[in-house]
Amino acid sequence: MGGGLSVYFTLLVIRIKKMFGNINNNFIRVNLGALSVGLLIFLFPVLYGDSYLGLTTLIQTSTVSIFVLLCVFLLKPIAAALTLGAGGDGGVFAPSIVAGAVMGLFFAKFCNLQFSMELLPLNFALVGACATLSASIYAPLTALILTCNLVPNGYDLFFPLLISCGLAMLFSKIILPYNVYSYDFYLQRKKASEHSV
Repeated sequence: MGGGLSVYFTLLVIRIKKMFGNINNNFIRVNLGALSVGLLIFLFPVLYGDSYLGLTTLIQTSTVSIFVLLCVFLLKPIAAALTLGAGGDGGVFAPSIVAGAVMGLFFAKFCNLQFSMELLPLNFALVGACATLSASIYAPLTALILTCNLVPNGYDLFFPLLISCGLAMLFSKIILPYNVYSYDFYLQRKKASEHSV
């Protein structure tokens, strides 16, 4: 799931940046992005900013519905992509962590509700964050060490995190041979190989 979420995020960022790149009027581009992101934040305030505070609230609130969690982890990449496309500050790092953690919460709560399992939501939030970040930036060791240091005793989850971040990255690389950072380089290499043939 983390690999799929990172592919979704990468494609959103690339396509929305292209879409906004076709708008020549800076005023229209910036305000269209601001209105779009503002509407998403109005509907789901947890999407505001880097969303770390909202993520903490979601983890600590046991009554949050799985529908809200589903919406948040699907909309956070859209909000980040709209911000980047409109020329705003931001990156892939924080949105990947937040969207992945909310996806992990969603998975744990869904399994607990539907199958009467007793999964620990915080553990799955960490696994989701690690897997999605690893697959989004193709840096599994960075994702692993960062995630282990997020909570006390995080290294207790070292092996599940290692497996999830490795599998998520491999899955995303099979689907997309590039990420947000390497997309331009990928296009240049592709054009160079086409000209040499």
